[in-house]
This record gives sequence, structure tokens and C-alpha cells, in this order.
Amino acid sequence: MNTRLREQRTHFLLFLGALYVALMAALPLMTASLSQMRYAAQASYTATQPSFEQLDRNHDGYVDRREADWLPGLAAIFDAADRRADGRLDKVEYAKALAMLDAR
Repeated sequence: MNTRLREQRTHFLLFLGALYVALMAALPLMTASLSQMRYAAQASYTATQPSFEQLDRNHDGYVDRREADWLPGLAAIFDAADRRADGRLDKVEYAKALAMLDAR
């Protein structure tokens, strides 16, 4: 085999090896940054949704129809989320309502 061809093949294989090592070294950094970005996106999304305690203005442990008007879209699905049909949402029903809002 020609020595120049052998030398080029060796350089190419060294290049491929170095590329593989560089990619494997960068993989943990990339996955860590992606998970941080995903966590930040979830935190910013949940920060826009008011908590149950924020909507419960009179602190009676329930969110009624008047209090539901503070969250856009909650009044439209209030009846579907109110499983006891008592005209107010407890914490479990409020969580169900938020899931229904997310589905939309």
C-alpha cells in the first residue's frame, strides 16, 4: 500500500476518533442545558397560572363563580370541572379545571 495513502487514512481515522470523543464529551453538557431549559419553560408557564389560594379571595377553601372570573377561560369550563355541582370548586376540582384548560 502506498505510504501517502496510508498516512491520509491514519489522519482520517484520527480525525474521526477525535470527533467521536468531542461529541461524547459534549453530550452531558447538552443534556444538562436542555433539561434546565425545559425546567425554566415549565416554571414560567406555571407562574402564569394563579394558584388556588390566589383565586380564593374570601379564603373559604373554595373558588366560586365570581372568583373564577379572575382566570380567563375558567368560567367557560366551570360547570364541567364542578363535579359536585355545588357552584364552587375545591382544590381537586380546580386542578381538574387547570388540566382542562391545558388541554385546550
